[in-house]
Amino acid sequence: MQLKTTLFLLIAGLFSSCSDSELKSENILLASELEKLKEELRICSLELTEIKNTPEQRNMRAQKYFAEGDLNASITEYQGIIDNYAGTSDAENAIKEIEEIEAIIERNRVEAERKKALGYKILKPNSNPKFDGLSLRIEKVWTGKRWSFDDYGHEYRLRDATRGNVHLLVRVSIESETNNPLLPPFLAYQMIDGELKLLGTLGYEFRRWKDYGSYLGNYADYGNDFSHSKSVSFNLGFEVNSSDIENKDVFVVVKSTGCFKREVNRLGRPEIRYSQGTCNAKQTLQIEDFDKEYILIKKL
Repeated sequence: MQLKTTLFLLIAGLFSSCSDSELKSENILLASELEKLKEELRICSLELTEIKNTPEQRNMRAQKYFAEGDLNASITEYQGIIDNYAGTSDAENAIKEIEEIEAIIERNRVEAERKKALGYKILKPNSNPKFDGLSLRIEKVWTGKRWSFDDYGHEYRLRDATRGNVHLLVRVSIESETNNPLLPPFLAYQMIDGELKLLGTLGYEFRRWKDYGSYLGNYADYGNDFSHSKSVSFNLGFEVNSSDIENKDVFVVVKSTGCFKREVNRLGRPEIRYSQGTCNAKQTLQIEDFDKEYILIKKL
């Protein structure tokens, strides 16, 4: 019995010894394979970096940055071509591109200095702004005691300003490429201490109707419907205290985002009207705002 036990222990030890040896060999093999994979990954990474930094790829990225307005990033990409491919046609082209971009940067700097020096005097009125599929034709901008609209032939509607007030008035025709556009807000700003402060937003009213029946809504007036007519005419107005505009500069501005929506009110006269939504007009305008969403219509 003791001999059997001893023999069993010897055999078990032999198998155990073989298993440990095989495991060690496998671990060494796996470690070697892992190192090979790491080296292959490193080589692939280098190759990918080289591919990403070819003149063609750098040139594509430079053009993309330029289109997005990131001129410095565009210069960096072109400079990479010059540094890594000196003497080639790609490098020569990159040098020319950098010169042109640097000229643009310098022009922008000079223009910014000019705007800063002149301030709002640099702004020029635009009587035919176009944006978002809309074309506006500003026919008249003025102040008056009476705001008239909804002319249907022999009669029209009017709104008289209360004592001490006047209306800021705009007559405009709007063309639209779509059938139901949101109309842009017309805004009045007053110059106070060198800044433009918001006075208010002008409201929309239709200028005319085909006849009294269409005004009442008995039948449609396609001339006041963008789904049938490319152009619709409006008279806009906003009542303001006379003291706020007398002997002061008032800027009538349009924001190039729509916020007035066409609505139907069966009990109204007329049934169709444009109601103000969320226009998000800035309370104070800086000169830079006129490079973006705001357009000067007229300075009164």
